[in-house]
Amino acid sequence: MTRISAVILAFYCFLGAQSASALLTTSTLPEGINSPSFRFGQIDKVSERYTQDGTLMRLGDIKSIVFDSATLTRMNPDAKKLIAALNSFGKHKLGDDFNFGVLRIHTLPQVRYFAPVYARGMTSKWTLALGLPVVSYKNKISISQDYSNLEYYREQFSGLSPELDEALNLDLEKATNETLQTKGYKAIADRDESFLGDVQVASIYKFFETPNQSLIYQAMISLPTGPGYDPDDLAALNIFGRTSLTSTVAYSQSLSSRWSVVPYASYMLYREDSVVARVPLDEDDSLPDIASKQSVRRQIGSANILGSNAFYEINDRWIAGVGYERLHKDGDRYSGDRGSRYDLLSKNTQAKANRMKAEVTYSSVKSYLNKASLIPMMVSLEISDVVAGVNVERQLSQELNLMLFF
Repeated sequence: MTRISAVILAFYCFLGAQSASALLTTSTLPEGINSPSFRFGQIDKVSERYTQDGTLMRLGDIKSIVFDSATLTRMNPDAKKLIAALNSFGKHKLGDDFNFGVLRIHTLPQVRYFAPVYARGMTSKWTLALGLPVVSYKNKISISQDYSNLEYYREQFSGLSPELDEALNLDLEKATNETLQTKGYKAIADRDESFLGDVQVASIYKFFETPNQSLIYQAMISLPTGPGYDPDDLAALNIFGRTSLTSTVAYSQSLSSRWSVVPYASYMLYREDSVVARVPLDEDDSLPDIASKQSVRRQIGSANILGSNAFYEINDRWIAGVGYERLHKDGDRYSGDRGSRYDLLSKNTQAKANRMKAEVTYSSVKSYLNKASLIPMMVSLEISDVVAGVNVERQLSQELNLMLFF
């Protein structure tokens, strides 16, 4: 890859923790050169998740609850009386067969972000950058009730008693929100909010560069400026308010005058912090009560990434790139002073993800140097998708990036 091409591709990796779509290069800015950029991104398909066995499922199916007699008895003491009363009619154990159906919570989350980034070449080998991501989070949430045998029970037992009629005509969506409020959770409702995410500071140092190869080290610090963990909000993103350091080593090798490859390795380490969390009583406690809230020490599991990108310089103005990476994240660890089941908070937090990426870039840098363009700039479109994984949401990311140089 030529020197000009390397410069215009600088900082594609920046804000990778937020957008996760940018292709990494080994570029640094020339000394004294400033580069403001404006990134516009959208992340879809986060309502789909790869489960423990790698199956891709909708969150509404994963989090669905079957309200059979056993579940009702466990969640509501009054339901035990109803089931016992139904069992008293005949010899068919009608109470044990009683089923309110499957409760599904349907979500359509969408995350958009706007991130102004300012970078400057401190020396010919060292570049610093600062990014301020502004996140917009929307989510349409609805509840459905399927596969219920309530209609049969209404036909058979309607009018026998006011209490039984009330139970058989229960509005499950209303009752769910009432139960959540009783337990101290926020009501399930649509979301439309914007906030500042975690600010990021990046430092890139180039160890060496020859006409055909180069090697860089990038350190990126994420600061906890975003919203903190909210144990009372079941619809919260809860991925901000964290301090982390991501170290990346990338090597670039030119294969020809137009082709180059960039293999890289990253390691992300989180700082231990304290959050207020709801600690389940046991494995069946899917909605811990408000009394379970306590301050816990949280150590988010570290993550390592191995990947490689390939770039093709089509001509002086256009560059295409593709990439593939594999992520492995260790499980989170929680501890506290009450002797509670902190291990349950760590359940299914170990994760894996395979991501594919593609981008196309238009640059006016060469034409500017040839006095054919007014300003040196670059516009790129980047797309990525998590094509396989374990305990991770699928993320179809799209990002438009405008970068200027002066």
